[in-house]
Amino acid sequence: MHEKKEFEIIMHTTMNYLEIFLVEMTARAPHGHDDFEIGILLEGSLTIYIEKEPYELHAGDIFIINRYQVHSFLSKNRRNRILAFQIHTDFYRRVNYQLGFLYFKDNIFRSGVFYDNLYETLLSCADCYFSTTKHKDLKCSSILFEALYRLLNNGTYTMWCEKTTVTAQNNSLRLNRITEYISEHFNECLSLQDIAGLEKISTYHVSHFIKKMLGISFQEYLNQIRFEHALQIMKHSTLSILDICIESGFSSSKYLNQMFQKNFGCSAKEYLKMKEKPYLTGMTLPIGNIENRYSFEQSSFLYSKLTSRESVPL
Repeated sequence: MHEKKEFEIIMHTTMNYLEIFLVEMTARAPHGHDDFEIGILLEGSLTIYIEKEPYELHAGDIFIINRYQVHSFLSKNRRNRILAFQIHTDFYRRVNYQLGFLYFKDNIFRSGVFYDNLYETLLSCADCYFSTTKHKDLKCSSILFEALYRLLNNGTYTMWCEKTTVTAQNNSLRLNRITEYISEHFNECLSLQDIAGLEKISTYHVSHFIKKMLGISFQEYLNQIRFEHALQIMKHSTLSILDICIESGFSSSKYLNQMFQKNFGCSAKEYLKMKEKPYLTGMTLPIGNIENRYSFEQSSFLYSKLTSRESVPL
């Protein structure tokens, strides 16, 4: 039996407990992970959703994602590059066990003296990470601890109890399983009962869970996935409306047309005839996973190019 992936596994290959890399985001469905994450948008703009709340990010903005905090990304035809710091809990928990329960209430930083200092500290950490000098792991760790120290002294945070942390972890894992299952089976006859069976809970429970975590119902989320898939088929094939319905999981053209009326104010047939097709902007949440994560070598090169910084000697 195929074993499902429980959560996003983050590999820390260059340094223990820390991964710094550049990534370009087109869309990332709601998910959570064990690592604490800090990001700087170095180029472009995009929308980040944190616990269903959208934030428009522009070049220079800093965002933080707590452990197991549900988040997603969406770029509307806009190029972007994020400098991401993904920090394993053991990086700071071994210094102070209580930090494993740390939860920041502020997620976005854009201006001010604190922002300036944090921004420069994070870039100094990246300078060190991408350098080739000896013992860079020690220096890089010390700089990152400085960044965390600044956050603790200037940010608003609380310390979760162990029960709250376990609940957030279980919710994050459950949501990851559900959204992954839907993304794999959306073009089949998928029902709420299937999701309930997957999680071994009642349909009532899973329905409320999805609504609570995503802000929309199971059927709304499923229809969004099917509709976006139908749009992609239309862009790259000449299939009939009926075949598009079959490929994308809609049981009839009636439901596909309802989605077109809702998003574009026209039928699927009318959309196909348009020379200049409108861009889809009305989606409630990102639903796909389209991203370009750069390798260490690519990240190092692009980082120096985007920031006009060179690796500093230790």
